[in-house]
Amino acid sequence: MVFIRGSKVSAVVILLLGYITFSMFRLSLGVAIPDIMVEMSIDELRAGILYSIPLWSTAALLTPAGYLADRFQRKKLLLLGYLILGLGVIGLVFSSSYFATSASLLLAGVGAGILVPSYYTLIGEALKNVRGLALGLAAGVYHIGGLVGSILVGFFVSLHRWRAAYLIIGVSVFCMLILQFILLKHATTNTEKPQPLLFELLKIRNVVVSAVGLFLESIALFAAAAWLPTFFITVNRLDAAAAGLLLGISFLARGFGSITLGAFSDRFGRKKVIMISGFATVIITLPLLLTSYPFYVAVAYVIAYGFFASPYWNLFITISQESVNREIVSSVTGLVQTFGLLGSAVGPIIAGALITRFGLTLALIFTITLTIFILALLSLLLIEKRPKIVEERF
Repeated sequence: MVFIRGSKVSAVVILLLGYITFSMFRLSLGVAIPDIMVEMSIDELRAGILYSIPLWSTAALLTPAGYLADRFQRKKLLLLGYLILGLGVIGLVFSSSYFATSASLLLAGVGAGILVPSYYTLIGEALKNVRGLALGLAAGVYHIGGLVGSILVGFFVSLHRWRAAYLIIGVSVFCMLILQFILLKHATTNTEKPQPLLFELLKIRNVVVSAVGLFLESIALFAAAAWLPTFFITVNRLDAAAAGLLLGISFLARGFGSITLGAFSDRFGRKKVIMISGFATVIITLPLLLTSYPFYVAVAYVIAYGFFASPYWNLFITISQESVNREIVSSVTGLVQTFGLLGSAVGPIIAGALITRFGLTLALIFTITLTIFILALLSLLLIEKRPKIVEERF
């Protein structure tokens, strides 16, 4: 548990603001890629490698970082992660070659992999009475930060000064690092009980179902992020600006959906909310992908899609945390998130391969609609566990 000079609300606020600076970096890189390609004279393949480098390095660190957070101070792991993330972002600002850019993005991804499990654990523990809402906030600000970061980077890209945007983001990361160092107090981590091996965690039904669920959700999310703008341009005949706006609106809707549906899960149950939102997503995406419509209808579709497609990440993490003892919450958080990151890395690739064989519309139905339908059915295997909460004084 994290203790703070003040209140639990202050702890959550400072954690959320810090995570916004991370997502400003993570979700804005695609906006800067065209300028980076021109500046460094690289082709699409090498640009794609640049984009994927921080995803793979993050995925590689999530599980061991969660294990270390349970054995040592979660605050220490959190601050170390932000320090390495900030160094990576600043390194990107001053990189002058493809190798240096790759190394900086690798470093930033390492920092992300270290901080993410501790972040989700600390927020969940700080508001354990409403863990669904807490982790909904934790996931929601990720999308909101992505929207802010994309707007910021897009503005500076229009001026051909993409490095200035990442300088602002890097400085913001270090500012939040300092504030968290000052405001968040250390809490003792219980290491008396032996930590289970990872394969033992995968014997727990809810953990396995959550890991597979996050993998499927990330395939659908990143297939949509990569290819929905192309769908709107080539199939619905919208221009690039409108397609980009629709994608940004869907991310904003995801932010609000994560928070709202996370709160609903505290009242009505995690499993029920996952199933209902999953089937709602299926119903919404079928006409979105199979019919023609004007721009204002597209806005309504992406708002509804983003809202109902939002809660899987935070709710599967919540269920995993509620299925294990407090001493290994960070370990299980990092483990299931690793599967999510793997899904995010392969989602656009799977969609791209299906596009070449079946066309854009059918490929998106397979990777978005069918994948979420399988996820909703998979949630039937979950066993809802809502531990009795004991109030703690902060």
